Amino acid sequence: MTGDEDGGSDEKARLRETFDAIASSFDETRNQPWDDVAEFVDGREGGVALDLGCGNGRHLPLLRERFDTAVGIDFSRSMVALAEPPVVRGDLSALPFRSSCADLALCVAVLHHLPTRAGRLSALDEVARVLGDDGDALVSVWAIEHPKFDGVRDEIRAAGGDHHVPWKRGEEERDRYYHIHDRASFEALVDDSSLDGTVWDSDGNYYARLRPTG
Repeated sequence: MTGDEDGGSDEKARLRETFDAIASSFDETRNQPWDDVAEFVDGREGGVALDLGCGNGRHLPLLRERFDTAVGIDFSRSMVALAEPPVVRGDLSALPFRSSCADLALCVAVLHHLPTRAGRLSALDEVARVLGDDGDALVSVWAIEHPKFDGVRDEIRAAGGDHHVPWKRGEEERDRYYHIHDRASFEALVDDSSLDGTVWDSDGNYYARLRPTG
């Protein structure tokens, strides 16, 4: 392993510990689907949907209203315990699903938590692998233009996009790793993956609607 890979592994382990620790407080405030996700799935009916990095499963009820099967996956044991089954514990870099099994995949507010570009690219390639030929995915990341980063954008850029955001509830505070993208870096990541599609911004996030290139 290179030093970058070691550091990425450590960061990922810390992030898993953080999400295990904050799962219950996260669940108190993150229980409604995003409007952009609802718009993406509107009009769909039947087939298989995957929520990759599902957290507490906030989007699974929406998917299950429209798809025959909707399965979530998350790397946090505590988050998986909160989500309505079927949900599995696993890693985006090695999804436990067969190739071409899904008609739709969500990867919402997840990719920016992966600490290396290689890891983010690997996750996108896994999304491409599990999608069927006519399947598509909605991927989102935090945008550097988000108002949350007012006053710290220069610091984020100087760090190459790497940033830690605290989760605070009462006396508890936990840092969460993020890689904050500008539009060019997000588009370049998509271009280097096995996916292709359209990128846009909405409410401080970049979104991409993507299909496998193969």
